[in-house]
Amino acid sequence: MENNEKMPEEQQQNEDADDESLPFPRARVVRLMRASITDGKQIRSEVKDSLNLWLGNLVAKVAREMDNSPYGSIGLADFQRATAPFDQIANLVKDEERLHLSLEKLKVDADQVQRDMRRFFNQIKGEESE
Repeated sequence: MENNEKMPEEQQQNEDADDESLPFPRARVVRLMRASITDGKQIRSEVKDSLNLWLGNLVAKVAREMDNSPYGSIGLADFQRATAPFDQIANLVKDEERLHLSLEKLKVDADQVQRDMRRFFNQIKGEESE
């Protein structure tokens, strides 16, 4: 039974072995994923490879943006400029939620104003209130 217990671990280590076609060491990417994924959940091989490739593409996009620097060296300001759009995504999601809540409040307020206006003008006209 001892061999059976070690088999999945050995198999996982073999699966996480470095693949030269991937931009980053597969084991490192898997460790980073494992840090945020609930214990016991399996991560499919295609997900590990897809995230690795996606991260490689992201690094290439950021590097191309940093390369737009007019200076001979790339500094922290260039990095911050290149990564700012990605950092702003979380802020946009929060802003969307805030805007939806504000719109709901405005709708409730508008409905109340409409009811008050109907009641007021019905009283002026002498009509019965609903």
